[in-house]
Formats: sequence, C-alpha cells, structure tokens
Amino acid sequence: MMGSGMGAYGGAVRPVESAAGETMLLWGLGQPEAHRNNALVRQAAHAFELDACGRRLSLLQSPSSMSTPGVTGAVVWDSGVVLAKFLEHAVDSQRLLLRGTRAVELGSGCGLVRCAAALLGAHVVLTDLPDRLKLLRKNVALNVDDPHVPGSARVTELVWGDDPHHELLKEPLPDFGLFASAFSPVSCMDIKLLSASDSVHLHRIR
Repeated sequence: MMGSGMGAYGGAVRPVESAAGETMLLWGLGQPEAHRNNALVRQAAHAFELDACGRRLSLLQSPSSMSTPGVTGAVVWDSGVVLAKFLEHAVDSQRLLLRGTRAVELGSGCGLVRCAAALLGAHVVLTDLPDRLKLLRKNVALNVDDPHVPGSARVTELVWGDDPHHELLKEPLPDFGLFASAFSPVSCMDIKLLSASDSVHLHRIR
C-alpha cells in the first residue's frame, strides 16, 4: 500500500524495483546505526562460516592481527557478507551474469566476496598487501580449489600507489571491480573505481 510518507522524517514511499534496492532496503530496516559496526561476523573467532552459492563457505580469520595499526583484512566484515549475498541473489534472479566474466578485487582481505564470485562463475584476481596473502591463499584453497567450481580465483600482491603487477595489466582487462568497505577514490590500471563511505559496491569498469 502506497502512502504519502514513512517514518518520522516523512519521506516518500517508493516501490523496490531492483535486487540492489531490495538489499539496501533490508539493510536499512535493520537499523544499522542502532547496532555495533560488525553485527554479522564474530571477529574474535578464528573462522567464519556462511551458506552461500550452494555451499558452506569457511573463511579463516586472524583476530590477533587486528591489534596491528592499519590492519583490517585479517577478519571478515559485514560489508563483505552483504556483497557476497547480493551477488548470489542477483545471479539467482538472473539480474546479473557472472559466469565467464573477469574481475579484479582491491583489498581482498579474507576473500569472502571473491570466493563467492568464483563459485558463481567469475574468474577473479584477488589482491591485497604482502602480509595478507598467506591467509588469503588459504581461504581460496579451502573454498575455490575444486574442479567442480565454474570460476577461478588467483591471488596476487597489490600495494596501492605502487605500479600494479604485470599480471593485472594483461589483456583482456577485467569486466568488473569488486570491493566492499569504506574506501577513498582510487585509480588502478587507468580504470577509476569510485566509492562511498560505509557502502557496498559492484562497479562496471568496461
């Protein structure tokens, strides 16, 4: 039922017409400002499990690393869970085709979103800082190294501000850039990936 307004601010009521809109509506109804920042993941645990893409994904975490200033990629974050489930929903509802596409991910962390994309058929290059790659490779091996997985995932180092590895510059360039977190605008491989604080992104770059 349509009304003239909703909530204390009296905002207009509009129908949800897309998978992205549905995801953001469900997130908003959860009143995120009334909860702690990371409500979906127990970051003190050494592993996080999530049912997605027809499998139970298991991601190793390193909570002890979070005491190091500047380290954020040692645990799973809510934004990664939301983006992974969004990709699954968008593919299942045929609003997004990932099978056979190429994607590169900036700041892969524990690798949840990229593993989900590979399980949905994408060929993903996961990147992060040198000290994050050991954990990232373990998670890829646990979740994607399977002959029945339709996509693939490959891990490589990428330090923002440095020249990217030559593997990232090979033709054909990626179809998508995947990232989930709070980022400042960056430029990589002459492809600008724009972001906004505390949001989740799937940005078409070709």
